Amino acid sequence: MDEHERAAFLGPAANVVLFALGGTIALVGVGLSLSRHRQELEAAERDRQRLIDDRAREQARREEAETQRRIDTERALRERFVTTVKLLSDPAPVNRQAALFALGALADDWDAFGRPDEVQVCIEVLTGYLRAPRTEDMLVPLTQEQLDGPSPSERNGAQRTTAQEVSVKQAGYTVIRNHLAHGAAPHWHDRLLNLSNTHIDFNIDLTGATISGDGTVNLAGATVSLDGSVDLTSATITEHGTVNLTSAIITEHGSVELTAATISLDGSLDLMAATITDDGTVDLTAATITDDGTVDLTAATITDGGSVDLTRAMIAGGGTVDLTRATIAEHGTVDLTAATITDGGTVDLTRATITEHGTVNLTSAVITVHGTVNLTSAVITVHGTVDLATAAIWAHGSVDLERASIGHHGTVNLTSAIITEPGTVNLREAMVSGHGAVDFTGAMISGHGAVNLDGAAIREGGLLGFEIP
Repeated sequence: MDEHERAAFLGPAANVVLFALGGTIALVGVGLSLSRHRQELEAAERDRQRLIDDRAREQARREEAETQRRIDTERALRERFVTTVKLLSDPAPVNRQAALFALGALADDWDAFGRPDEVQVCIEVLTGYLRAPRTEDMLVPLTQEQLDGPSPSERNGAQRTTAQEVSVKQAGYTVIRNHLAHGAAPHWHDRLLNLSNTHIDFNIDLTGATISGDGTVNLAGATVSLDGSVDLTSATITEHGTVNLTSAIITEHGSVELTAATISLDGSLDLMAATITDDGTVDLTAATITDDGTVDLTAATITDGGSVDLTRAMIAGGGTVDLTRATIAEHGTVDLTAATITDGGTVDLTRATITEHGTVNLTSAVITVHGTVNLTSAVITVHGTVDLATAAIWAHGSVDLERASIGHHGTVNLTSAIITEPGTVNLREAMVSGHGAVDFTGAMISGHGAVNLDGAAIREGGLLGFEIP
């Protein structure tokens, strides 16, 4: 085979060999590449796992440190609590004052620590101090006249709190006010503040307080006297919040101030069975009682110059002033002058007794849009007065005196009242006797306004006056 033929024969074979060799080299390259990639992946996985492990160890370390920090913080907070509580029994007033401020700060720190239960413990200790009976060293010594008083309890009631102790207690109430303020953070709006049976003969400033979300300022059984005051001016009592003064005694120029307060959304001011006497005052001037808010004076006694002042109040949207079975006597007064009772608002005096110059004053009141003054079965006697002079009763507003008893110079005064469109005065089955009087002199009854006298009885010197222009 010559050289030319050998080249022709070997050329294709060489190509096959070269292709085979190239494929082998390629396969080896791919294998090596895959091996390298697998190694890289394994290395990356080892690195990732190592990072995860490092992070887990770091997280565990952090959690351990946080656990220890919380243990240390809780221990410190409890140590502060013990120290603070000890200070409350310190004989120096300034130390007791500092302790009350410290309790407020401690409560805030417990709140930041996420322990609302411990916040309440701080509140209980603070309020416990404020409501504790006064000891002898907290009282101004009695005069000889006071020492001759009829009973130890009355002598104690006549003693004023010393100026030093007043400054201590006011520190505690300042802490409370700051936590009840609108926008306070952290706040005590929804907390129970138990101040029951407290003796108050100084000013407590709780102006602008917000009590809401089932929060309660509990002053049940408190005595507010000797010019003492609980000042809740412009307070907001709402969403089932309560100021509880059940069975409280407000006397000797003591006062509960709620001027311009708002009581709404099932909020309540509870004065059930309270005694307001000897120029004591509950002042609700220009208050708004609405959306099922309640001022509850059920079975309260308002006497001897005591007064509940609702002048210019707005009672609306199902709001209620409840004086059911109340006794208003001996120049005691419930003053609703120029009040507006509307949109289902109610002043309820069912079975109330208004006697011995006691007065319910509704002069110039506006009773409208299903607003009601309810005097069903009330007793108005011995110069007791319900004064509705110049009142406007219209648009389904009503004054209900059904089965009321008006006698012995008791008076319902409707002189110059306006009863119209279709307002109603209901005297159904009322009894007017013994120089009792219902006086409509100068009243304007028009436009479907009505006076219901069905079954009313006028006897034994009773007077029903209708000198209508």
